[in-house]
Amino acid sequence: MMPLIDYFQKGAKNRQTGQIGLEVEHFLISKKDGKPMPYHGSHGVGWLLETLKDDYPKHYYEQGQLIGLESKEVLITLEPGSQLEISIACMADLDQILTIYLRSLKPILNVLSKTEYECCWSGGLPTVSAGQVVRIDKKRYELMERWFEKTGTRGKEMMKATAAVHVSVDYQDEEDFIRKYRVANILHPLFAFLCSHTPMYAGIKNEDILLRDSIWQDTDSARCGIFPKLFDSDFGFETYAQAIQEMPLILMNDQGQFIDTQAKTCEEVAQIYGYDHQAIAHYLSMVFWNVRLKQFIEIRSADSMPPLYTQAYCALIKGLFYQESTIQKYLALTTQVQDIQEALDHLRKDGYDAQVYGYGAKDLLQTMLEDAKKGLDPKEQAYLMPLEELVSMRSHRMDLSVEESYRKWIETHWLSSKESAMAITHAIQKSELNLGGNMYTRTLHIPKIFTQQDKQIFQSIVKTTYGIFTKVIQAYKKDAEIRKCFGFSSDLEELILCEPAYASPIPICRIDIFYQENTKDFAFCEFNTDGTSAMNENKRLNDFLKLNNIYQKDPHAYEILELVDSWADALIQTMNQDPIVSRNSRIGICDFLENAYYTELYVFEKVFQEKGYDCEVIDIRQLEYTNGKLISKKTKKTIDVIYRRAVTRDVMDHYDEIQPFIQAYKDHAICCIGAFQTQLVHHKQITQVLMDPRMQKYFTQEEVKFIEAHCPLTYDLTESILEKVTANKDQWIIKPKDSYASKGVWAGVDLHLEQWKTVLEAHLDQNYIVQRYVTPYHTTNIDLVNQEVFMEYSNMTGLYVYNGEFAGVYSRLSDGGIISTQYNEKTISTLFLR
Repeated sequence: MMPLIDYFQKGAKNRQTGQIGLEVEHFLISKKDGKPMPYHGSHGVGWLLETLKDDYPKHYYEQGQLIGLESKEVLITLEPGSQLEISIACMADLDQILTIYLRSLKPILNVLSKTEYECCWSGGLPTVSAGQVVRIDKKRYELMERWFEKTGTRGKEMMKATAAVHVSVDYQDEEDFIRKYRVANILHPLFAFLCSHTPMYAGIKNEDILLRDSIWQDTDSARCGIFPKLFDSDFGFETYAQAIQEMPLILMNDQGQFIDTQAKTCEEVAQIYGYDHQAIAHYLSMVFWNVRLKQFIEIRSADSMPPLYTQAYCALIKGLFYQESTIQKYLALTTQVQDIQEALDHLRKDGYDAQVYGYGAKDLLQTMLEDAKKGLDPKEQAYLMPLEELVSMRSHRMDLSVEESYRKWIETHWLSSKESAMAITHAIQKSELNLGGNMYTRTLHIPKIFTQQDKQIFQSIVKTTYGIFTKVIQAYKKDAEIRKCFGFSSDLEELILCEPAYASPIPICRIDIFYQENTKDFAFCEFNTDGTSAMNENKRLNDFLKLNNIYQKDPHAYEILELVDSWADALIQTMNQDPIVSRNSRIGICDFLENAYYTELYVFEKVFQEKGYDCEVIDIRQLEYTNGKLISKKTKKTIDVIYRRAVTRDVMDHYDEIQPFIQAYKDHAICCIGAFQTQLVHHKQITQVLMDPRMQKYFTQEEVKFIEAHCPLTYDLTESILEKVTANKDQWIIKPKDSYASKGVWAGVDLHLEQWKTVLEAHLDQNYIVQRYVTPYHTTNIDLVNQEVFMEYSNMTGLYVYNGEFAGVYSRLSDGGIISTQYNEKTISTLFLR
């Protein structure tokens, strides 16, 4: 027995390390039939490990089959039903634990995305029964399955249809082990209940909130459940070692071959195989108590949970187990194994209303979470939010999106949420987002939440789309046939053919898409280049998040992409490529001010001034061109750089009035950020041009497929198409070819048939297009200032692009078919989960 005791003693640390070890098990489930990925096959777990192995220096084989991969920080192994387990090395930094976990998970998800399988976090297999799962064909699993058939009725379920999160803590010495081990057992019912995540099991709704615990209890009662001598007066390393020694071992690794040890105890087997490090690790792994001792304390209570909940659980364990006062507090809850079993029974029967150790379950869980905060720094405390929300909402719904969890939070904190929404609206009204009267930005209380995966998708969309735009501009300039596709006037064509003296073909644009957040598919809505705006609206809404009561619960969880300062930097970088620009160059922000989002122009004026540039906002008509210099009539100063906010449609409508600007542009006497070549993309006819065979010869096959997959079908609104779009009004939307701010846009879905006919006839042959209507993605949100109920809103996702790089998102919503200021548009902050 001494070798085991010595092994445990060597595991003791000389201080409270604050370290956490993490193991997460995952189901890999077919989207076709719900069955887990088998080991063998062209898309089996063995193939998956082979695909990943180049990233891991150590490879583990059994019977010639790859079963494990290891790096310095990560170990990937398999469970009997091909559940994939990711183990993270012990460390104190919770951020680092999550980062390493997600980094190791990413290539797995990338590989799975090319197959029919997807990763699933659940305590029990949600889709099919254990009997439908192909067990990994390994001798050790065969021997275990055979043993558990004799000791209980649910061994096969345990092996093939369960997945868990195991979290480990260090112990300082034997006394510290005793205290922590007992507290881990005492709190096991609460951990298991709080981290229960099996809404479906074997294809039907799961009614057992502690399903995994139930399965373990009916697998092998001698080696599962609560350690029986937990509260004995002499409990310690020796007691635990003695229990291991007396336990039938089931199987043993004999020089790479697993053999049946029948009913021989560990002590009997060890007389043959000894107590080296590998043998001891095996002996200790053949018991499955709720809390296990190795050279650390392994807490096995939680179901497999999504990453944010896993991190929250890690924070909970760290906060509770490295504070002596907290350990003592929970030691006092009970000294009886029977009480722990009763706590499980009560939670299984009564849920949040259960009495646990003499307290209400919800109250005790809230107290436990508050106590955990005492052992965490402020940033770590915020990681507890997902679990706090579950308790607050008396829920186990970990499959809620962040937006859904926000809704639940609002519903349970109604008054404070209303007050928060009023404060945000008052802040908007006092800011430059109020243009006077009733013209101010309307918002909703739940921000738009995207993931890092969404961010990568947006970056990919931007990269491909910008490459296509660049080819359109290049083709227009060298190919007269392409110029015919657009049919612009000779005056506009001349402006477009002027070559800017900087590299970026489109310094700024916003690609508006209908993004399906569930499938990650999308369709283009329109492309904005001239006069791209609302960067400051986005920034200010983000500033006002400090007033949002639900966001402030966990601000560290989100990444915010700033759009004002970053655009100013991008513009400066672009203009400095032009030889006529110097450090002393003056910037003029030009628009037809009666049409402008003028408060934003003055924000940028201030930003450029703070960056050391003389800058002014000026109406584009208030310029004169003398001796090769463009001069502001307002300040009598030369302007070297024009930041053009005036859209091309307005420029051409006032062409004769703005000849000083036009001549300076043609003479390249100014650097114009927003060269007229951007009109090729801004014009609504671009969707038709992209589909034109004359244009498509310039694209790669992949680009053509991309365009066909994501550009809605588009026609000129003429007599020839009228019957088609009249008969199926809900499938169509009409737009002017050259307008902005959704002016003159009509969606059939918003109109009665007679209204739709009237609109079509009024705009027939009036330079309009008719386009296939894309049903926007819908989310639930609430206007707490004006409404008392949640509503369904259509979503528009605007991808800002600065010099060809994805810069951020403009999120707009509407309760109608068209998302625009004139159609009850709401604008909300955009956040990315870190």
